[in-house]
Amino acid sequence: MSGRPRSSRRLLRTALAARLSLLLVLPVAVSAPAARALEWPDVAERVEQDLQSPNASTRRQAAHRLPALGPGRGRSLALLSLGDLDDDVRLAAADAAVRLKASGATDQVVSWLNAPDVRLRRKACEVARAMPSPHAVAPLARSLGDPEAEVRAAAAAALGRQASPDAVPPLLGRLDDPAPQVRMQIVAALARLGDRRAVVPLVGKVQDSSPEVRQAVARALGDLGDARASSALVLSLRDQSSDVRREALGALGRVGAADAVDAIAPFTSDRTSSLRLAALSALGRIASVDALRVLVHALGTGDDAGGALEATPVREALIAAGPPAVEPLRALLASSTSPVRATSAAWVLGVLRATPEAPAIVAAMRRGALPTAAALRSLVGAGTANEVPVVLEFLADPRPAVRDEAIEAAMALLDPRHPDGRAVEPLAAALRDGRPSAAQRARLTTLLGRTGAARAAPLLVDLSRTRDTHLRVAALDALGTIGPAGGADADEALLDGLAAADPEVRLHAAVALGESGGGRARDVLLARLESGTEVDRPAVLTALGGLLARSPTDLAIAQIETALALSAGAERDALLDALGRAPSAAGVRALGAAAKRAEPDDRREVASLLAAHPGDPTALALARGLVGDRDPSVGAQAAWTLGTLGDASDGKTLAALAESSDQAAASNAAAALGRIAARLRAPQLAARLLCPLAVEPRSPARANALAGLALAGARCGDGTAERELLDEDPSDDVRAAAASMLARSPTEDDLRALERCARTDPSGAVAARCRARPPRPGGTGALLVYVGADGSAVSRPDAGYALLMSDGLIRRGVTDRRGAVVDPAAPEGEVTLRPPTPVP
Repeated sequence: MSGRPRSSRRLLRTALAARLSLLLVLPVAVSAPAARALEWPDVAERVEQDLQSPNASTRRQAAHRLPALGPGRGRSLALLSLGDLDDDVRLAAADAAVRLKASGATDQVVSWLNAPDVRLRRKACEVARAMPSPHAVAPLARSLGDPEAEVRAAAAAALGRQASPDAVPPLLGRLDDPAPQVRMQIVAALARLGDRRAVVPLVGKVQDSSPEVRQAVARALGDLGDARASSALVLSLRDQSSDVRREALGALGRVGAADAVDAIAPFTSDRTSSLRLAALSALGRIASVDALRVLVHALGTGDDAGGALEATPVREALIAAGPPAVEPLRALLASSTSPVRATSAAWVLGVLRATPEAPAIVAAMRRGALPTAAALRSLVGAGTANEVPVVLEFLADPRPAVRDEAIEAAMALLDPRHPDGRAVEPLAAALRDGRPSAAQRARLTTLLGRTGAARAAPLLVDLSRTRDTHLRVAALDALGTIGPAGGADADEALLDGLAAADPEVRLHAAVALGESGGGRARDVLLARLESGTEVDRPAVLTALGGLLARSPTDLAIAQIETALALSAGAERDALLDALGRAPSAAGVRALGAAAKRAEPDDRREVASLLAAHPGDPTALALARGLVGDRDPSVGAQAAWTLGTLGDASDGKTLAALAESSDQAAASNAAAALGRIAARLRAPQLAARLLCPLAVEPRSPARANALAGLALAGARCGDGTAERELLDEDPSDDVRAAAASMLARSPTEDDLRALERCARTDPSGAVAARCRARPPRPGGTGALLVYVGADGSAVSRPDAGYALLMSDGLIRRGVTDRRGAVVDPAAPEGEVTLRPPTPVP
């Protein structure tokens, strides 16, 4: 890594703001320092009094207000109101109990299953469905004989959620219920319970009179994943309903029915696109020799006939097959005379990252069997450093599309952490060539930086003085990528850029200096800051933040402290950033002094910046002190920082904060608990502290509790709670976090839940999370994001924000006086601004 901190690149890509433009923009929620609770205390008291009113109408109105009281008061009052004499009060209390996850509610309402009012019977099933209880199984089983079909259907759905083997026999006994909607719920419940005793009885229902029930049966047999269902599902492939045939195809794939390949194969060319997709997907999941033979034969035909460099259904099926697909694809690549089929084979090998096949891809390209652009695209995933010279050959190719692919391949294969001087001369030659477009020339310049080679610096220094702003910015960025190896000339070029007339050039030069500048550059910038002459102070401070993070001195820190004493507003936060990122005792002392100031803005910024000092006892003590700050926005940032600095002894404090009424503080505290447990490799600690928060009524804390559990590799009991949240939680963030948690070490029940989510979740992002493997934890780096109002290029101070980090956790709070969010130890990877949760 050539001695440079990994944090610098994150700052380069996220600090492109200052006075220019915003990296990420979203609708802003202005913070409200009030709003300490969901309802004022006197409102809760009034609700409690109204629930005791002799007037039923008053009690009904109060019962409808119970969810707004939050878990503290709302749960106990909801449970109390379940015994009200008025049916409407009880129904409203039951809804509140479900929303507030009031433990014990199910045991109280099971007696309603005998009530004369059908609404109460149905509602009791809904409560039991939301909050399973072992005491509910027998009463629900009896309700399968209720005279009302809607109650029977609700009872079946509730039994499917009880996770009890005792629920299976009564459900099987009612498979012939006269109402199709009830039979569908019974079939779905059996699938959810995952008990193999249901397979044979369900096989007997594949010819049910209702097509909807037959479709549900096929889906259930696939979810159960038992090979005994294979022949019945093959029979369903002849069903008159295309929906049933589609479900049967999907089920055969989930069952892994290798004996059904011949029956599935004709559907790969069916005129109905949904059936084609289902058949191809099924074959990819089966992944037997015969299934792969059918898929490889389908390459270059139908939807795959265009030879494009994008995904097609058959390609995705081969990707799903995984490593077993490599050998037949290699054979096709070696023998095919069809460029279209070869393109598809190489494309899949690239996505599979089959690096041993890179020589075969190059060989196919050399003999003309594989188009050059397709070969280069596949080398993005399958290539290694050995293929870099091959890619470099095409940087100045006469064909623009080939040049684009060569540049992208080189971007993937060149890593500045592993300098590769071989690429410098070919890149220089391509830049001298007249064929690359302006955009391609900028990308080629970026590639010079990715070589990590010191001898690329002189060429980049020359390019940094060009009049073409786009090219100049690319050269400045590339000098930052090369780092200190660029030498004194690179520092001079970047200092010149910092004095440019164009503010975009100044900012890129500043960030690059922060990445690569040496001691002389630091001293020059400090002199400029003190000189009183007109300089772009935000840009200078951006550069100094990176420079002091890499090479601090007590003199430099003293100079920044002097400037800080005379500063105000946005510049004050920039100066605090420069001080806070310096890994020195003097920097921490300066933060300690700022933490004592009356302005909450100073304390909030300090709370974030302390994360730059892991292992420093003074920084840890400061963070712990700020968690209890009288301003909740300060406490929220300090809670997030404790995720970086804290240890198990902070668990009690953070757990209490996670139940506080402040949304940002509660959410960040839940995240910090997960991060601490993950750092300590203590899944039991995570389970003890975070599992109670997984049923927290507010979705922000609930989502971070689940994401923290996933990060720490922890589970809550048998996983029923997580699977329920994945199935039904209204929050996309919660369902995505639950998917990550289940995917870490999935059981058979987890796999069924993830499969169901991938097929049916209304959010494409959540469905994709259910299909994907959880990301591997990486390093950390400095992050600086400016937040602005939608459609505006002006950052917004004191604005609510929610940042989705690459590890699945969401950081919440309010922006600083610059309209920025700083995190010295953010996880590496993509960061997304989310709409902040409105303050109640």
